[in-house]
Amino acid sequence: MNQRISIVLATYNGERYLDQQLQSLVSQTVRPFEVIVSDDNSTDYTGELLADFEKSAPFPVRRWKNSPGLGFRENFLYAASKASGEWIAFCDQDDIWRDDKLEICQGFFGDEGVTQIVHQAKLIDGAGTNTGLFNQGIERTDIKPPLFYDVWDTFLGFSMMVRRDVLNAVPASDRFVDYIEPKHLIAHDRWGFFLAQTLGKTVEIAEPLVSYRQHSTNVFGKGGKPSEEADIRSKNRGYIEATRGMLDCIRNLPNTTEARFPRFRRDAALRIYGSALRQVEARGAIYDLDRHLAFAELVRLLSAGYYRGAQDGRFRWRSVARDLAFCFGM
Repeated sequence: MNQRISIVLATYNGERYLDQQLQSLVSQTVRPFEVIVSDDNSTDYTGELLADFEKSAPFPVRRWKNSPGLGFRENFLYAASKASGEWIAFCDQDDIWRDDKLEICQGFFGDEGVTQIVHQAKLIDGAGTNTGLFNQGIERTDIKPPLFYDVWDTFLGFSMMVRRDVLNAVPASDRFVDYIEPKHLIAHDRWGFFLAQTLGKTVEIAEPLVSYRQHSTNVFGKGGKPSEEADIRSKNRGYIEATRGMLDCIRNLPNTTEARFPRFRRDAALRIYGSALRQVEARGAIYDLDRHLAFAELVRLLSAGYYRGAQDGRFRWRSVARDLAFCFGM
């Protein structure tokens, strides 16, 4: 079966860089099945650029405009819900795709156990000048098994291609809070990553298939951190709530999920996400203690293995460093 690719593009006041991105989609050596565009009530020239693109593109372009705007999380997921291809490639309005991005990714469609494909990126500034490599931890092209990654890990959306049936496994309205910004439901890329790495395998491609633009109006930069830092207690509460939501999602997956995704192991997923939840709950106790008592609790948790990765047992040095800094008021 020829598996079709739907490009899902979310836009908002993107006139400055949008035309370069649209031209890079037209230049793909493998044409997409369709481009789905959801515009978040832009007030600049974005609408006109998209209208011209719709008329001239050598593939179907389907457009929606949201009024009022949905915000980038809901905008991307709304657009994804309109896609009909077997694979969904998330597309930011201000990047530039390498002309063989779809072709390279398509080469991995033959493995039925693969649920997502991710890749490196080249960093560029507002003028398009190359400023470095953003490898996202990808060192070589490889295929990773289900549940390989830290449960709170992710890849950025522009670098992801996800099977559409992965996103259909759970209604987007049932997703949990975002552990990075818990005042919102989880973002489209972290949601897709959670589902995809739970249900199947991940292809990592050690090639920069997108030029990822860094500029003053990025929603997230390469660090993926929100502009306002919450205190450590509230951040940990967000992780607890999100991880509980992960467990609920897995418990509530229908009994047909194993047949649809043969690599999915419900018991293993529940064990790993359950272990992760116990870790963040235990660390939360540190933040509720006076600092001189908090250090003693950290030592106890350290000796009990609470700073080991739930999925692989590797030592979580950054978590220890973060908690030590809290204990000593650093």
